[in-house]
Amino acid sequence: MDGSVFQSAIEALPDPSVSELAAELRADAKGKGFILQGDGDDQEAIPIALTPWMVSREANRYLKGLLRGIRRTVNRILGHYFEDPNLQAILPLSENELAWLKASCPDGIPRLQTIFERFDTNLGPDVNEQLSKFQILEFNAVGVGCIYLMPAATELLETHLLPRLKEALAGLNLSRPADYRQLLLSDLQAHAKALDRSACRVALVERRETVPGGVDEFARIIPYFKSQGCSAVVGDPREVEHRDGDLFLKGEPIDLVYRDFQLEEVVSIKTHGGSVEGIEAAFVQNRVVSTVFGEFDHKSLCELLTNPDFKHYFTPLELRAARRRFPWTRLVEERRTTDPDGEEVDLLPAVRKLRERLVLKPNRGYGGEGVIVGEEATDSRWEEALNLAVEKPKSWVVQEKVPITKAPVMVLKGSGRPKVEERYVTLSVTATSKGVAFVGRCSRDPVVNISQGGAIVPVFLAGRR
Repeated sequence: MDGSVFQSAIEALPDPSVSELAAELRADAKGKGFILQGDGDDQEAIPIALTPWMVSREANRYLKGLLRGIRRTVNRILGHYFEDPNLQAILPLSENELAWLKASCPDGIPRLQTIFERFDTNLGPDVNEQLSKFQILEFNAVGVGCIYLMPAATELLETHLLPRLKEALAGLNLSRPADYRQLLLSDLQAHAKALDRSACRVALVERRETVPGGVDEFARIIPYFKSQGCSAVVGDPREVEHRDGDLFLKGEPIDLVYRDFQLEEVVSIKTHGGSVEGIEAAFVQNRVVSTVFGEFDHKSLCELLTNPDFKHYFTPLELRAARRRFPWTRLVEERRTTDPDGEEVDLLPAVRKLRERLVLKPNRGYGGEGVIVGEEATDSRWEEALNLAVEKPKSWVVQEKVPITKAPVMVLKGSGRPKVEERYVTLSVTATSKGVAFVGRCSRDPVVNISQGGAIVPVFLAGRR
C-alpha cells in the first residue's frame, strides 16, 4: 500500500486545482510551524510528501507486539548493568556518568521503567509486504523527534488533500494512526499513576540554548497536553528546582519530567558549575521519562542483540527474533569478535576488508551526523574514519549495511507544482500499550534525516477498524 494511488490521483487533477492545493498546504504548514531554521526570508520549510504511506491494521498490530516485546527483553537484560562488566563495556558511560547514574538509583535500578522510544527501521512504502524481512537500525529513547510534526503533517493532508481525492480514494477506508502526542501523554500519565501522582503535571525539558530556532516541538506540544487536561510547562534542565521534597519549573509544581537531554549533557552542566539539583532529585525519585534505561539507546545496544557473547541473556525465541531483526553491530576498538558471517576475526582488519558491507556511526550521535557508508566512501576516506574511531575507543560502532528502499515520492517543497522524485525512504515506529505511531521520512541521501534536508511522509492506517 504505497503512495502510488495518491500520485496517480494528484496527477489527474487539473493544474489550477493542484496549484491551489499546494498553496493551501504551504500556508497551513507555515502556520503550523513547519520551519526548519532561519528568520524572515531565510526560513526554510520542512518538505512534506503528498504521497502518504498506508499501514494495514494487521501490520500495525504486528509491530506493536514485536517492538514492545523487544523493549521488555532489553529492560530485563539492562537490569544487570551494574553487576555485569560486559554490559558496561558495550554500553559505555564515562566515570562521571556512571557515578551519577548509580547515585540516581540509591536503592538499585527501579523496576518501574517507562521508555518512550522510536525504533528506526528500513521499512518503506510497502510496509505490509516488508514485515517478514525488515530490520531495526537503532533505538532512540531520549528526545524522540516529530512527536508534534507527524500528527500535524497527517492532519494537513487529511484536511487539504483527502477531500480533493475523495472519489479516487473511495475504497481505501483511511484513518489516522495513533497520535504521537497522545501516546506520550498516556505513558506519562501511567508512570505518574504508578508513583501515586495522579495529577501528572508535566515538564518538557531540553537544553533550550541549543534549540536553533524553527520548529520548537515542545512549545507546540503544550497546547495539546492542556487540551487533554494536563498541566505542562517547557524549560531547561538548570531551571528545574527541588524545594521541600518536591519539583518545580518556572514556579510551577511538576510531577514528571519528559526529557530531551542525555546524561552526558547534565554531567557537563554540573561540571561547568550549572545547577542540576532539581534534575538529580527527579532521577532519584524516578520522575523522569524516559527513565534511566533510556540512557542506553546507544547504537551499540544493537551489539547486545547480535553478539553471541550475550546469548545467555536470551530465550531461544528472543535470540531468533534479535538475529532476524537487528544488523550485525560492534563497538569499534582493537578486539577479537565475530564478523557478520559469524567467523572469529580481529575486528579492525575485518572492517577494512568488508568496507562495502559496512557503515560507521558515532555510538551516541543523532541526526545522521558523522555516519559513513562504506559503499559510498573511498578506501582513504574509510581508513580516515576508522582511524578516528580507533583514537576514541567505544565512541563509534560499525554496523552491517541494511538495504534502504528507494521509491517515488511527490514532495511539496518551495513554489510551483509538486514533483515526483526517487528518494531513499525509511519508517520509524513507536509502540506503546495504547497504540503505534509512525515517522515516515524520505531523502536524496541514503542517511535519511529531516534535519539534513529530508522530507516528512505522513502515514495513514488502511482497512476497517
